[in-house]
Amino acid sequence: MAPWTSIKGGNIKAVEICKVESLEYATLPGSGDSCCKMILKVIDPNSEVFNKAFKLTLPEVVTFPDFLVERSRYEAAIQRNWTCRDKCKVWWRDEGEEDGSWWEGRILAVKPKSPDFPDSPWERYTVKYKSDPAETHLHSPWELFDADTKWEQPHIDDEQRNRLLSALTKLETSDKRTQVCDPNEYNISWC
Repeated sequence: MAPWTSIKGGNIKAVEICKVESLEYATLPGSGDSCCKMILKVIDPNSEVFNKAFKLTLPEVVTFPDFLVERSRYEAAIQRNWTCRDKCKVWWRDEGEEDGSWWEGRILAVKPKSPDFPDSPWERYTVKYKSDPAETHLHSPWELFDADTKWEQPHIDDEQRNRLLSALTKLETSDKRTQVCDPNEYNISWC
């Protein structure tokens, strides 16, 4: 059941900030496909449906844009304030595979997907890709990334890795009953 039909007592906005109250992976009856069952609770005190919870069952979604977005990614995407002619790139998952590739493009238009929901960020950006100039695609801001940014896997540099391993070795070899480790002693910071 969709949240807009199951939550009573207020209007649901185009974007609601929620907390995952429960999460379970299961199979869809009769299909053998996996799904994710969750209970989400609205946590924005300015929402008309604040503190209301709803159930959501998601089959493995591979061909639809993300509509459940991690909060920090959502907030960063909204603050980016994309405009017409901005260059961007979008990650497309290869159909039937685990991998994907970046598609470079340019924003041609910024407008609501529907005049009934003028504040909705959902599929607000019309993008034309370099490698597919005949078609345009609608995207939400959290699907867009800066074209000039080089994305690197998060990692710990060698010096910090060695200090961390040294600290762990000291912990393993120390008499745990009489010695307390002070993490500040090792000046460890994360990238």
